[in-house]
Amino acid sequence: MTANANALLTAMGSTSTDLEANRQGKLSQAQIERMKHKRQRDTLIAAALFCGLALGATILFYMGQLNRSVILSGAGATLTFINAIMVGRAGRAYMRVGGDMRGGQVEVLAGEVERVLRRGRANDNYLLRINGAELYVSKDVFTGFRHKASYRIYRTGISRVLLSAEPAS
Repeated sequence: MTANANALLTAMGSTSTDLEANRQGKLSQAQIERMKHKRQRDTLIAAALFCGLALGATILFYMGQLNRSVILSGAGATLTFINAIMVGRAGRAYMRVGGDMRGGQVEVLAGEVERVLRRGRANDNYLLRINGAELYVSKDVFTGFRHKASYRIYRTGISRVLLSAEPAS
């Protein structure tokens, strides 16, 4: 494996062992552990956010009742609605990652990679296009790819998490 390919794997947080498992169409044990850790962290963040929003909505409802304020009660209802949406999104993400881990299957994208830099006011977005698929990546991963070069990119089938990549020979 070339130094450039190793640098790309390092930027993606993968190893040659992960890449070998991905070539066989499977997740490596280390990738499964990383996904479990990320899912646990995301779940804890979602639970803390849920509790904070529920407390905020309760306070707004109480203050609305106490002051007979439709505005405060409406704000409480709005916060409750936002909380419900966030819980739904967190639940969907949890199930997607769980489906990826249960299935253990890896999707392979092969072809020419187009690097697209989207400039924004606050930050830049780094996008890779391959065979009609678009993958948003970090700057380190973005710079690891050569524009208009052929690659094999491995990602999970359901949540579309980027796992590893290698130049196509």
